Amino acid sequence: MATPPQQPYPAQGAPSAQGNPYAAQGGYGNPQAAQGGYVPNGPAYGQNPYGQNPYGQNPHGQNPYGQQAPDPATVCRICAAQPARKMTIRQHTGLFIAMEFAKSKGPLCRSCATGLHRQMTAKTMAGGWWSPLSLFVFTPLTLLWNLYVRVRISRLPQPTPSPVGVVMEQGKPIFHRPLSYVGVVMSLGLISLLVLPRLGG
Repeated sequence: MATPPQQPYPAQGAPSAQGNPYAAQGGYGNPQAAQGGYVPNGPAYGQNPYGQNPYGQNPHGQNPYGQQAPDPATVCRICAAQPARKMTIRQHTGLFIAMEFAKSKGPLCRSCATGLHRQMTAKTMAGGWWSPLSLFVFTPLTLLWNLYVRVRISRLPQPTPSPVGVVMEQGKPIFHRPLSYVGVVMSLGLISLLVLPRLGG
């Protein structure tokens, strides 16, 4: 009759000491295993095997706004200051036989909106006259739209300091930029070409 195989582990569940070089240390190198039952190496299940989070509660640093993040619609998309308002600033360029449209939209604070408005409006006043449709349609409409946006910007209060340290330069006012007078000079030149020959005749 064949002898039934022997159970390699004791009745209490701990690994056998025979042939196991780690049994003297508690089974598989875990001293808890010798006290009954198999306990896997490392911390108990449910615990973080890597210990404490080396970055603390927030791996990306502290929230610059405090415990509760503000509504994104009230935060400037450029400098993250408050308050901000959703608006769209437009720019148009006439390219003789082609045209180019650009816009900047999103929640903007007073400072960033003023800088973008001055920059994009001055470029429109400089380069928005060089195609027939631009001259008579799109550039005047773009300037009227930006004038409406300027009124909205003026109603915004001064923003809080930027929590991310990004500050957009506002630059010179529109009529302090030489490029803003390109359209005026061109218009005066066209009027001169049309009127002076008649006066001379």
